Amino acid sequence: MEIKRIVVGQLQTNCYLLIDGGHILVVDPGDEAERIAEEIVRTGAAPVAIVNTHGHFDHIGANAELEKKFGVKVVPNLKEGDILTFGGQKVKVAVTPGHTKDGICLFGEGFVVSGDTLFCGNIGRTDLEGGSDHDMAESLKKLDRLIPEGARVYPGHGEPFSYRKGEALVWLEYLD
Repeated sequence: MEIKRIVVGQLQTNCYLLIDGGHILVVDPGDEAERIAEEIVRTGAAPVAIVNTHGHFDHIGANAELEKKFGVKVVPNLKEGDILTFGGQKVKVAVTPGHTKDGICLFGEGFVVSGDTLFCGNIGRTDLEGGSDHDMAESLKKLDRLIPEGARVYPGHGEPFSYRKGEALVWLEYLD
């Protein structure tokens, strides 16, 4: 499987193309639909669905254009434990509120797409509408239990990184 990162929009949001077996799962197409579409076409693979890690504008801005262009839909109402299949891959949904009420992370073999829950050296803001320090703290504890040591984390902004156990827990003291 290949994970391709495309940085889009004024807020430099990471859009990910999870590519396997000629199929693509598009994650967080926040802006620049035409640029994302060009990259999709360049891969030679076909999009099967769009997934948003949360509903902020910088993560959903290109949804409608990509739905129309490729005839795919945004997967709605994802719940804890839901499985998304594309190519020969499966990703599992973990619900991770805190940055927003609807936040999720996607877990695959050796990787996690963390949206705006966990970044390299930081966590998502909780001071925006729908944010919650308490929910973020619970989500960070959950992520530390679920993310294997050394797994690759693909955040909603900034560079991907390799996870070290306890890394998410460092931020708990800042939420008190």
